[in-house]
Amino acid sequence: MSGQLKTTMAKKKSRARRSGDLLKLLATRPRAVALAALHVSESVLLELEASELLSPAEIRGLLKDASQTLRNAADQADNRSCLVASEIVESMRENFKRSKS
Repeated sequence: MSGQLKTTMAKKKSRARRSGDLLKLLATRPRAVALAALHVSESVLLELEASELLSPAEIRGLLKDASQTLRNAADQADNRSCLVASEIVESMRENFKRSKS
């Protein structure tokens, strides 16, 4: 087997392991996953504003839409998690509004 082929095969194996580890983490640590997603989302929104790709009003509108979509999902499926997520997004929107006023 050539050296290049061995390297390619090793890379594929290591990617598969990392992917499996990530899936295991996602399944066993849902609170940590949610917290990470929340912080990444907030960072992305702040960067979009800082780079002037979205205005503060557009970001508040995006958060309002997300909150409403989650609230609708909660109503349709009687899903407490969606309702709580909607409240979290709404809180983010309110905090963003206050910090920009």
